[in-house]
Amino acid sequence: MALDGIILSKIKEDLETFLPIRINRISQTSATEVVFNVHADNVRTNLVISLHSNYNHICLSNKNYTTYNDPSTFVMVLRKYLLNGIIYRIEQLYYDRYLLLHVRAKDELYDEKEYVLSVELMGKYANLILVSKENRIIDALKKIPPYENTRRTILPGAVFTLPEKQNKQDPFYPSGIDFEESLVKQIQGFSRLLENEIRFRMNHESYEEIMGQIRQSRNLYLSKISDKYEFHVIPLSHLGSEAVCWPIQEGLDEVYYRDDEKERIRNISDDLFKVVKRQIRHYETKIQKLNLSLEEALNLQGDKENGDLLYTYEDLERKGLKELELSDFNGETKRISLDPKLSVKANAGKYYSQYQKKRKGKSHIEEQIAIAENELEYFESVSEQLSIADYADALDIREELAKYGYLRKSISKNKKKKKVNLYQIELDGQQITFGKNNIQNSYLSFEYARSNFTWFHAKQFHGSHVVVNTDHPDEKTIRVCANLAAYYSKGRYSSSVPVDYCLVRDLKKVKGAKSGFVTFKNYKTIYIDPVEDKNLTVRVI
Repeated sequence: MALDGIILSKIKEDLETFLPIRINRISQTSATEVVFNVHADNVRTNLVISLHSNYNHICLSNKNYTTYNDPSTFVMVLRKYLLNGIIYRIEQLYYDRYLLLHVRAKDELYDEKEYVLSVELMGKYANLILVSKENRIIDALKKIPPYENTRRTILPGAVFTLPEKQNKQDPFYPSGIDFEESLVKQIQGFSRLLENEIRFRMNHESYEEIMGQIRQSRNLYLSKISDKYEFHVIPLSHLGSEAVCWPIQEGLDEVYYRDDEKERIRNISDDLFKVVKRQIRHYETKIQKLNLSLEEALNLQGDKENGDLLYTYEDLERKGLKELELSDFNGETKRISLDPKLSVKANAGKYYSQYQKKRKGKSHIEEQIAIAENELEYFESVSEQLSIADYADALDIREELAKYGYLRKSISKNKKKKKVNLYQIELDGQQITFGKNNIQNSYLSFEYARSNFTWFHAKQFHGSHVVVNTDHPDEKTIRVCANLAAYYSKGRYSSSVPVDYCLVRDLKKVKGAKSGFVTFKNYKTIYIDPVEDKNLTVRVI
């Protein structure tokens, strides 16, 4: 669900316990999400502000956030004015769904300036607006010209006005509530979900008692319905599902991080899916056409035989014939088409020429088919990797496709070599490490892993490379590694997936092939039914 004004007031109260908050870095993780790396009360963390239309929110988070290589103009403006600034006050008026973050920061001349960052969490109207002390808009994430909204223009240089105040009552000090009518329409900060909970509780509690519990709450209560969370600052007993209590910031992170991650992946990978699907269709069509050409080229022996037979004709210089009927070398009658403009001898030479052309073409076509099949295999592997990619993995795949010329390379001023992420679990004191794309697989197998590590890969399926840091893994370790290799492969939903394993020293890169393609020897095979093992804790290294 989206935040209502009551929940936002509790977020504000919790954030105020961290004041003053220093802004160390500002980055962008998607088109609708800005992350402030902050330092507050000896704690370094992230202040995440999401302006997504469905799950806009603000919270503190200790999770890892991979940023855009090229931040938007708006984020560059935020860096110019707010970097190293101090958030010293937070306001919320009328329990509405916005917070005003008051920031002090120094300009280029080291003069202290004051700014307001308006965090507006109003569904499809969610926005982030930077305002000067003179109440002028410096910039905004979503700009709104006058012809779109005559009441509130959001453009650089325009006068900043707050969202229009709604004619509703204070939730804690109402002047008179008509419980026969909608509470959402009468009371500021209420959502339909909170109204349903209050009406359910009023069968045995008073409105004042319920609001007293809300006033005292410092936690978030999460109820999982199907695969989604419903939550509020009091347990939602009307849902009939057990509510789990979380500290408010951690609860919000639990609710929103996965949705934010999906949005980040969608932003970075939409065009990747299009490129990969287009290339798969291209090479499938190309292989079909090449196979047809190969069938034609395989008829070359007929051309050679026609040439040989024409030389047996008694008058080689004769012209004007459209066809000749001759006995072949098996004594059977054969009709041979001729060009009447040419002599029989010239027609024989023409058939020999076609034979030579097809003979050379056959080798070329077979070579092109092999290349196209390798490219198709590569893009099918990338497609599989995209289906299980997180945001950082999608960035790796984008970099790989740009490297091979399938995407335009982004121009970045940061020349620092990008760190390659790997995934690792601990099992009985051993480290099992795996990659989820070609860049990670290649780095894992040929740079990270030692020669005496054991390597696993699903046989005849595109998928992850897995290594464990021992040359004699026990049966339990082998099965866990094989399950990882099968689960993170195209054979994920199959049964009895064969998984090959050998020592890393027995691996070899395929010459001229793209990243992640290997050959190996001295291997064994185990068959596994892949399942997701939720008892294993995976960490990024």
